[in-house]
Amino acid sequence: MKELRSVKRRKKPKNKVLPYVLLIPTFLFLILFTFYPFVRSIYLSFFVTDAMGNPGAFVGLQNYVRIFTSETFQNSVLATFKYAAMVGVGTFCGAMFLAFLCVNEKKGSKIYQTMYSIPIALASAPIAALALYIFTRNGILNQILGTTTTWLSTKETAMTCLAICSCWASMGSSFIYLLVGFRNVPDDLIECASLDGAGSLTKFLKIYLPIASPQVFYVVFLNIVGSFKAFGLIKILVGSGPAESTNVLVYALYSNAFSRGRFETACVYSLALCAIIFVVTRIQFLCEKRWVHYQ
Repeated sequence: MKELRSVKRRKKPKNKVLPYVLLIPTFLFLILFTFYPFVRSIYLSFFVTDAMGNPGAFVGLQNYVRIFTSETFQNSVLATFKYAAMVGVGTFCGAMFLAFLCVNEKKGSKIYQTMYSIPIALASAPIAALALYIFTRNGILNQILGTTTTWLSTKETAMTCLAICSCWASMGSSFIYLLVGFRNVPDDLIECASLDGAGSLTKFLKIYLPIASPQVFYVVFLNIVGSFKAFGLIKILVGSGPAESTNVLVYALYSNAFSRGRFETACVYSLALCAIIFVVTRIQFLCEKRWVHYQ
């Protein structure tokens, strides 16, 4: 006992400062690239800025009134929600279908799993190049259909084509998350359901979805929030689109700041987008308490 007590006494006191020192780079990164830009955006939204983003005359809430009552802003909000709904639903349904197909491991199934996951490794530029090869006037889609439609330059089809590309680009990660969730379902439950005569649809709705609800929630949350912030494909493929049909808030923010030099307008757009994402996130987490089961 005396030896144990002496060993305890010899132990060096824990360094309580070192963990905070190691966190300094992270805090600096957050301050420089997250908190400061956010506070700066709020500040600039009350001024008229020059082309370099420097504040000029103080106008108070006039920027908010001018922008929120403009038809351009309202169209951007509608385009943003439309794009988020199309990408969120399309990606989730496609990834869920592929994940359910791969639940049971069979010979050669890893090849298909790799194929379904490939979009994770692709950046926006190659995906956009592939989309241009498909949807241009001389693209493969027109060759198959025998038409001459410019799919990305037509108001009725630009958003749909963009959403299809975005769904394919983000389906790989969603597929992996859902596949992990579906494979966590105990085999005993599936065997019991099969003995009771349950079909594939019943198993999916009554067993797979409830048990994999944490992964389902995460995938839905990831896709919806990610679609609100999507920029790369939109910038490369369509921009604001024909008749501003694809002028989502992120692209409108970019074009106002860097193409028109209206930084105060861009700041208001960014704050509106932040508020929308916050509200949507809160709604999703409220739904989580009711629909997600962790046991």
